[in-house]
Amino acid sequence: MTSWRGGSVLSQGFGSTAPAIPPWEFISPAIKAPYAWLMNQDSSNSSSSPEVLLRAAFEPRLKKYFMLQSTFAMFASVIGIPLLPFWLLGLGRAIHRRQYEALECVLTPRSLNFHKGFLIRIQKSVPLDKITDLALVEGPLLRHLGLCSLGIETAGGGAATSTAQLTGVVDAIAFRDAVLRQRDLVSSAGSEGAPPTYSLDSMEDSSQELLSDIRDSLGRIEDLLAKK
Repeated sequence: MTSWRGGSVLSQGFGSTAPAIPPWEFISPAIKAPYAWLMNQDSSNSSSSPEVLLRAAFEPRLKKYFMLQSTFAMFASVIGIPLLPFWLLGLGRAIHRRQYEALECVLTPRSLNFHKGFLIRIQKSVPLDKITDLALVEGPLLRHLGLCSLGIETAGGGAATSTAQLTGVVDAIAFRDAVLRQRDLVSSAGSEGAPPTYSLDSMEDSSQELLSDIRDSLGRIEDLLAKK
């Protein structure tokens, strides 16, 4: 008899260890067939995921910031006041802990990707060549908690627009500088591969020079014919 222990098959009675065989291999092919697409999809997704250059970390104090924000909002509203005791006794902390754990922001070679929310999951991908600036914002509450916010500004319609806010990033200034450096690399690589552009003035100057050369050549030919 054989048994599965610790990722290998042990042959009982002989004391030998056979090569490790995953439990998936013991399932009949007829049973595995309906689920084969799921395994192929997982492997293709992992291989096609973009390279991560930098992953942002978020301050644990951000949970306290979320809690203060929601408490002030409930206190300012009439409907939320009866719910404040339940919110302060643990419900708010549990929700904002999940909110904090759902935060993710990664820098890839060509985009800045960030995810937030656990009930309603929001995912955004901002191309680096569209980012104009990362504005550093420090409000009174953020400054009191030792936090700051990064506002992602992108170019759209000829004017800079705010796309999203990244609040509570650890070492926000260094993260902002890394994103802007990668943006400059992407922009310079794109400009080097761009085709040359020509203006109307340069084309007119070239035409004038060509006509002058033709006129001078015709004058020399006429002089030669007159001498003969």
